[in-house]
Amino acid sequence: MDVFSIYGNVWRLIDGFFFLLAAVLFFLGVLSAPIVVKKEIKPLLWYPLWMWGLIKRHIDLGAPFLKLWALIFSLNSVSLFCNLVSGLFIILPPLFSFLLGIHIAIISLKELGKVRLAFLILNPVSLFELPAAWISLSLGMSLGRELYLSKYANVLSLFGRELMGYVFFVLPLLVIAGFIEVFLIKALERGSTIDSGFNGEKGQGQNGTSCDKL
Repeated sequence: MDVFSIYGNVWRLIDGFFFLLAAVLFFLGVLSAPIVVKKEIKPLLWYPLWMWGLIKRHIDLGAPFLKLWALIFSLNSVSLFCNLVSGLFIILPPLFSFLLGIHIAIISLKELGKVRLAFLILNPVSLFELPAAWISLSLGMSLGRELYLSKYANVLSLFGRELMGYVFFVLPLLVIAGFIEVFLIKALERGSTIDSGFNGEKGQGQNGTSCDKL
């Protein structure tokens, strides 16, 4: 069986309705985030701000390209794997879809402001990461539905089937998103270095002029 046949079979695991439901709940979360921030609803603010602070403290953006990619890919793949596993509890995937939108929007509002919220969602990285997230959530929803209908019979078999969708669709999207993200980080880092160099040269010229005058 060739690769195209495998993907054709696995593609059937992705439920279009659940995929759209995950996307809709995500954007409802995004739209709710400004209210959460304005009202300072601490139970909803705590987790995304804590996680974002943890990431900023422990991720070295100056690390080598592949090391930084591996770290970002690992974090994203574990996070989206949890979306799939949440299907074991049936109600969690829809809730996670909504909370994902809230969390991403809260971080954007705190870091970038309202103007750049749309950019956070429409940037090249998100064009791969968000569909990957929605697919993982839709797989979790499908798993929850099948477990409910079967009264939790053949849990391992059902989980293994949905896991195929995660491996063949979610992980490849995260691989691509990770490379794009690290490329952008390194490009911005290089641009900042160049700007700093120009500013440094300008500053030295100004200092030299001042010294000459003294």
